Amino acid sequence: MTAFPLRGLAAVIYAVSAFAVAAPAVGESIVEANVKALEPGDEVAVSRIPDGVYLRSVNDPDDMIWERLPEYRTRLAPAPPVHESVALRLDEDAPGMDVFFSLARTSERFYVRLRWRDETRDAATKHDRFRDAAAVQFAIGDEETSYIMGTGPDAPVNIWYWRSDANLVEDLAAGGPGSTTRLDTQPVSGDSRYLSGEKPAANQWVVVMSRPITTAGEHQVSFDRAQVPIAFALWQGKDGQRDGLKSVSEDWILVNLAAR
Repeated sequence: MTAFPLRGLAAVIYAVSAFAVAAPAVGESIVEANVKALEPGDEVAVSRIPDGVYLRSVNDPDDMIWERLPEYRTRLAPAPPVHESVALRLDEDAPGMDVFFSLARTSERFYVRLRWRDETRDAATKHDRFRDAAAVQFAIGDEETSYIMGTGPDAPVNIWYWRSDANLVEDLAAGGPGSTTRLDTQPVSGDSRYLSGEKPAANQWVVVMSRPITTAGEHQVSFDRAQVPIAFALWQGKDGQRDGLKSVSEDWILVNLAAR
């Protein structure tokens, strides 16, 4: 945990209050208050965390900062089958699921915080059992890139993939279905918490992934641009989801990196 001198702490309190959101109404849960629903193609601005404000740890999912940043919700649908084995297991009537997310940056780091409802904590892959997982996908180019794992080698995507069994994030790239590759440079990190609610339906995962704004290596998304397309994917282990069997965004959401 980072310690602050008294003067620094006062500055932190002032800075955090500058981007605090309104308190939830009586009876509302703070984790659901002020959540804005986004549709594919919508644009959202990245929240700016002032210099001198730090999370307790690099990727702390429970830090009070997250309660003061805008949170968004978007719907994920069953992924279109890209292989016959996925088509055989696909439930076309599955209702999909919501993912809640916050986007933030400092002058040095870019953050994505995800949370989603999950009645069971699946953190192992065994016979007929599969792990929970999540991914954040960025287009290296613009929104003309296919949101289904990229358009090809000339229009790839950068993927941050969190897996529950090891609680780690892998930095990947893909240029189309079946081409996912682990990158030589691994600057992305993350952390998670599984939170139990009063009923199983209220249980949820909370995951934070982040990366330095500037990093070396091929196929790393650039945050030194005006806009970057982002999409999400979730795997529910209890539902037998793995590989291409997952819930995904139905198109890109456009992240405004130029907003101040």
